[in-house]
Amino acid sequence: MNPVADQLEAHFTQWLRTLESDARLGSLGDTGDPAGSHGLPQPSAPVRYGEWEDSDGSTREVRMTRPEWLLNQLDAVLALGDVITPDDVAVVAAPYELSLEGASIERAVELLGASLISVGTSNTICPVPRLLDLIHRYRVTTLACPPQLAAELAALDEAAGRDPGASTVHTLIATRPTAPERLRRIAAVWGASAFEIFSTPSRPAAATPCGAGRLHLPEDRFEAYLRSPAPGRIDTDGTRGELVLAARNPASSAPAALPTGELVEFRSSRTACACGGEGRIVIPLGRVADAVPTPQGPVTQVDVEHALFASPEPQGRVTSTVEDGRLSVAFAVRSGTDRNHAALHELVRSRLGPAVELVPFVEDIAEVDTRARSSR
Repeated sequence: MNPVADQLEAHFTQWLRTLESDARLGSLGDTGDPAGSHGLPQPSAPVRYGEWEDSDGSTREVRMTRPEWLLNQLDAVLALGDVITPDDVAVVAAPYELSLEGASIERAVELLGASLISVGTSNTICPVPRLLDLIHRYRVTTLACPPQLAAELAALDEAAGRDPGASTVHTLIATRPTAPERLRRIAAVWGASAFEIFSTPSRPAAATPCGAGRLHLPEDRFEAYLRSPAPGRIDTDGTRGELVLAARNPASSAPAALPTGELVEFRSSRTACACGGEGRIVIPLGRVADAVPTPQGPVTQVDVEHALFASPEPQGRVTSTVEDGRLSVAFAVRSGTDRNHAALHELVRSRLGPAVELVPFVEDIAEVDTRARSSR
């Protein structure tokens, strides 16, 4: 057994003891005493706290008990175990301010034995130019961040006269939903392989990627269903809506049914995965708050990306805003004519209707906006 396996075995043994201990405490029942009749903390005591903004603008709280957090970390390590090694130097640009996502990814990177550079997403202490300098100075091999940040970093590197594809980065982990072809093109600029993970505010390791590149829900952990279901668009036999999770563990502190604020599409139950797994296949689409309603169901930037990246013109930089009930999507191109742009407009309109407005712009790598980071 190698040193990393020894380390993981030690952590897993410790975690299993913790889970067994909490299970025993849970069997004692509720005595009305917050500390329990034995003076021990009850398993429902929260150890991780976070917040997220619902589509109506209200703030929702997230609390994860110690057993829930440890089970989440097991899933996170399994999800990243095939792409992170002790030889890697990983940059993690995932939110950790009042969020569980960054902490979950970083903990998994550490448990897998890799070196870690934690930069968060505030863009204050570590703005994009400084992050790019860190990537080159410390020969970073793995970049875990939103797709938009990876695209901005590549453009900034090109603006400095360098070739991102010649850098040490060989693995790109997308921490926010995106169309597979967009992610592939961003990764190609870096000369890297692409990998996607899916997090929700209440469940950082919400879906586990398989060898076929699909995301599967760990339905042994929780029951998943959709709030306000609508017909699928990417898989026309599927359905889409806000993902709702209900923990299968009766001792969980989470509400019986917890909306996540994340819009997803479930593939049809008739759609088998090439990996042979039976877990439900999920397609993340982004936050419910970032979608626009249409008579055929909500539309997101990811939907637009699936249409746009059927064309060779769009590059990796894509942003969107919701304005007056319409989704305005700006995307970079390095070439193309008005005729080609008109064809893209017609393609998107035919698939998604008039709720989407396209704003193509010719990418000028000398004018990369490094002032703010997109969550996409």
